[in-house]
Amino acid sequence: MRGSLENAVGAALIGLLVPLAGCAVEPDPPASRVVVVGFDGLEYEALRRYSSQLPTFSRFLAEGAHAEMEVTTPIMSPIVWTTLASGYPADVHGVGGWTNGRGKSFTGADVRVERLWDAASAAGHTSLVSGWLMTWPASILRGQVLSDRFVWSHPMSRDSSRPAVEEEREATTFPDDLAELASGLVPDAAWLSASPLAYQVAAYGAPSHPLRRDETHVRVFEALWPQSEAALGVLYLNGADQVSHLYWPFQDPDVQRVVRRDSTAHKRQVDELMRRHPQQNRPPYGEFGLTSADLGEAGRWVPDYYEYLDGVLARVWSLVGPDTTLVLLSDHGFQCSSSKPLVVGGHRGVAVFAAVGPRVKVRAGGKSHIFDVAPTLYALLGLPAGRDMPGRVLHELFDVEEPERVDTRVLERGAIEVGEGGSAGDDALRSQLEALGYLDEEGRPNAAIGESRRSTNVVVDDKNPVR
Repeated sequence: MRGSLENAVGAALIGLLVPLAGCAVEPDPPASRVVVVGFDGLEYEALRRYSSQLPTFSRFLAEGAHAEMEVTTPIMSPIVWTTLASGYPADVHGVGGWTNGRGKSFTGADVRVERLWDAASAAGHTSLVSGWLMTWPASILRGQVLSDRFVWSHPMSRDSSRPAVEEEREATTFPDDLAELASGLVPDAAWLSASPLAYQVAAYGAPSHPLRRDETHVRVFEALWPQSEAALGVLYLNGADQVSHLYWPFQDPDVQRVVRRDSTAHKRQVDELMRRHPQQNRPPYGEFGLTSADLGEAGRWVPDYYEYLDGVLARVWSLVGPDTTLVLLSDHGFQCSSSKPLVVGGHRGVAVFAAVGPRVKVRAGGKSHIFDVAPTLYALLGLPAGRDMPGRVLHELFDVEEPERVDTRVLERGAIEVGEGGSAGDDALRSQLEALGYLDEEGRPNAAIGESRRSTNVVVDDKNPVR
């Protein structure tokens, strides 16, 4: 299947590159290579609160530039990460969330715009994409793609004995033989058991703990980057979001104060949540209720996962070196839910934007918007953004010249070719989304639990903790 597809796609890709071939001129390399690391759900307050445990994040913020980044609503990861990579809102880029409300998952095949790696490929540059959301089926481009569905196409827990079937791995990487390399880099049970996060992996059950997926994305990036000569590298990590949805309240000082004062407060909120939404998995500590005796363990989950991510950042920063512009992004922050603050972590509409590198102006503070990310990255790559993109180049944070913009980066349908394939772990992904409350049992978006929230900070009222 893929062989015949590649023949058809070859003509399309050649069509994109004809201007370059006609001129017989190699594209000018960017002033420096650009690497983007996306941390889903990374929250500034956690970076500050746990700074003593996060030396790499702390150094990164101190030595580079960073700004609070405003996020548009609805705050849903597939929408925001596609906007960050393209510069366009959802009604233009084509990804409307996790599912379309009729049980069909959005995928990379729904994307109607060029993303950075597509534009770089068309301009003759090489890209390395590892795990970015909405990249399955994997685009055929100059470079390498490990799609977001690759790990989902493998057995999703240490207890699973069902091997992944070949149809489920179709088009999860480009080129196809990257799948063999990546399969050998997926952490095994021994590595997971030896990890400082082993207590989380053991307690998590189904769906699987995100450490396995995040570590795979990092290992593939580490294996490929040194030999890739890529102008652009992108790496996506989901774990902070997944852990925070379930465990964020337990590390919150206001929640901890309430639980110490009222040992039944958490259980009452859990019972109310389950009464309203009986199809949802019961949240952590929900069977008997969180008590003050549980706070030490429960409060470790989020900071311990951030500590793992701090180590990831150290690995990537060392790998790419000082001559690379390294950009950190999140798609939203976190706060306690407005409706069930003792039980559920909710999205906060302020995300992380930070950078270090040769063209970065050292500056703390300031404001940015998710629409500004793609035009800025285009400029760093020496490529023109689209005039119809609503964002601007962040000149106050980067010493960069913006090329004259082209009319648009919106595509005719099918202009970016992707592979075809089977489910690529769709059932496992749906299981996770149901567990986190994004989908109901029918596969429809669950607005009550998976709701997106504005950036207003929620303060837990310790006198009236149950709402």
